[in-house]
Amino acid sequence: MLVFKFQKSIQLLNFFARLEGGTINKLKALKLMWAAERLHLRTHGLTIVNDDFYAMKYGPVPSFTKDMAEGCNSLSEEEAAYRNDNIQTVSDYSFKSNELFDDSYFSANAINSMESSYSIFGQYDGFELADITHLYPEWSKFSHVIPQIISRADMDYIDFFNDPKEHPFKIFQQDPDSLIFLKDYFIEQTTFNKAIYNV
Repeated sequence: MLVFKFQKSIQLLNFFARLEGGTINKLKALKLMWAAERLHLRTHGLTIVNDDFYAMKYGPVPSFTKDMAEGCNSLSEEEAAYRNDNIQTVSDYSFKSNELFDDSYFSANAINSMESSYSIFGQYDGFELADITHLYPEWSKFSHVIPQIISRADMDYIDFFNDPKEHPFKIFQQDPDSLIFLKDYFIEQTTFNKAIYNV
């Protein structure tokens, strides 16, 4: 497990909301996060937010970020206060930005991955993006059981390094040798975090 940073999670949601003109559909925001995480992992060997992803009916779902988007009662006082300062629920299906995006939590590489992902996938709605995520092996490996048998399954970031049979979007078409190196780097960093943070 990686160390989750709720400020980055909320600011990433804020980032995509601002790009949508201030208000964004929750499903779309969560799928855009998947795209940004997939791209950043495959080009830099690191995740951006360090959330736990679940495979569900409508594709990959970043668990804690979903809670942040919805303003769940399970949020701590600190999390809820930061969340409400930056984003606000509009309906069961959308939220809006309350503040300018704070880029201080992100590396230049992370912001580039977020911007690049939006430039490709921002044109699609949430359900279209869900269908797109179903094309990729980190979700499709569960297609025979979700939602027919189980409602969700734990996803493994390692699977984000795997390629589909064909690349429907070139943004995820990375050099195979680089992917091997970055995959090993990610495993090393994850092992280090486990040792340091005892997670």
